[in-house]
This record gives sequence, C-alpha cells and structure tokens, in this order.
Amino acid sequence: MPIDLRSVTGKAVVPISDKSQTPRANALPKSETGQTAEADSLALTDIASRLKQAQAALANAPVIDLELVARVANQLEAGTYEINAERIAEKIIEMERQLLEKER
Repeated sequence: MPIDLRSVTGKAVVPISDKSQTPRANALPKSETGQTAEADSLALTDIASRLKQAQAALANAPVIDLELVARVANQLEAGTYEINAERIAEKIIEMERQLLEKER
C-alpha cells in the first residue's frame, strides 16, 4: 500500500516489501492529471568534478614507491641509512596537532 507523502516530496512512496505495487525502474511517475512527470537531473559542482578526477588519478597511481624502497634497501645494506630522530619527532607532533584540530 503506498504511503502518501505527496505534500512533502510530491511523489507517492511504495514500501519495498510490497513488490506488487513497486513501479518499474525506468517508469516515470504520473501526476494527478495523468501526465508523466519530468525526470530528475543531476549537475556536478566543480569541486565534485575535481574530486572525481583526483580519485581516478589515485586509482592509477602505484601504492608503493618502488624507487624509494630500492634506495632505502640499498642504504640499509650498505650501512649508510641515517635515522633523523628530530625529524621523526617533529612529524609525530605535526600529526597529533592535525588529529586534535579534526576533533574540534
């Protein structure tokens, strides 16, 4: 049995469990005058378009920087890899500050 939400949405809502009255996916609803309603449309904003492009670029990017891995492995093997404790500490503090800002 349809739930009448026309005053809110302009459309009648059919419960999912009542499959006998579920409209076809490609059928447009008809108004009270019997005319077919206009189809909904979607326009992406500039930000959404750029986000979609960024997602596509990330999907094609390698997950592991093989050049960096090879360079570090060579330095470790040669005993020339240096650990900068001060830089590590600065990065940890920076990350903690960013996390605290997100919580506010």
